[in-house]
Amino acid sequence: MKRKIRSSLFTRGGAAACLLALVPGLSLADDAATSSVYGQRGASSRGLTVATGEGAADEWLFYGTLGAGYAPRYSGSDEYSAVPIIGLGVRSPGGFFLSTDHGLGWETQALDSTFRFYLAPSASRKDHKKGFQGSDKLRGMGDIESRAQIGMDAETTLGPVTLSATVAHAFKKGDNRDVGSAYTMFNLGASTTVYEGSAGAISLALSGTFGDGNYMRTWYGVSGNQSAKSGYRKYTPKGGLESIGLGATWTVPLSKSWSWTTAAEARRLYGDAADSPIVKDRAQYTIGTMMTYSY
Repeated sequence: MKRKIRSSLFTRGGAAACLLALVPGLSLADDAATSSVYGQRGASSRGLTVATGEGAADEWLFYGTLGAGYAPRYSGSDEYSAVPIIGLGVRSPGGFFLSTDHGLGWETQALDSTFRFYLAPSASRKDHKKGFQGSDKLRGMGDIESRAQIGMDAETTLGPVTLSATVAHAFKKGDNRDVGSAYTMFNLGASTTVYEGSAGAISLALSGTFGDGNYMRTWYGVSGNQSAKSGYRKYTPKGGLESIGLGATWTVPLSKSWSWTTAAEARRLYGDAADSPIVKDRAQYTIGTMMTYSY
């Protein structure tokens, strides 16, 4: 059985403490590499995601990923931490899947494009340093808890370039509007393979993340209540561009089932997100390396 290897840089998207991440970045299909930027990209995805394996559409696929990375403690942080990268997933012949990066969903091919629909946990953020995430510089801001999030990805290939788009909606969580409001975010991306040979494949991906008003206020806003508790000035951002990122992924197939991936991303905050008083550094950098086994 010939295997495809999909490695990942996204996103969105949201990240848990172990960075079960959210923005896939490179596909190796039939020994040819094509990039993709899809998935949940959120303010606390912190640029890391798991690498996954991919088999033929009419076969069952199982994969496991283990690695380590280095990422900001929150979006806009000037503090970094080492983080584990852990991923598990399964996909059925009919396109249904369950994974740590995309949750529960369905993938289909139509109009020479790929579409994915899924339900997954949204990103989260601690208002204090705990484990691999959060920062004491956020004390008084309140925890942003993970909640149910629905999403749709679409990607299509034009020559050597893969274009992609993601829309995701996180539902309301509790009655605290500062950290629990429903919000919607968008991600647009373009990627391409710049090298493919005996040393594996290298791809580059450019992506932009946008959010509605609730998204920007949740991740970058400071309400009157938060201002009183944290000491930050009150700040009410509007919806719009959050960030632009440039990533690179290097994937080396080691055998039929094993692959090794190294990924890095430089992302810069813009607009109202960049002007937030909680943002200590507009430039955010992430790097990770991982091993993936698929069968």
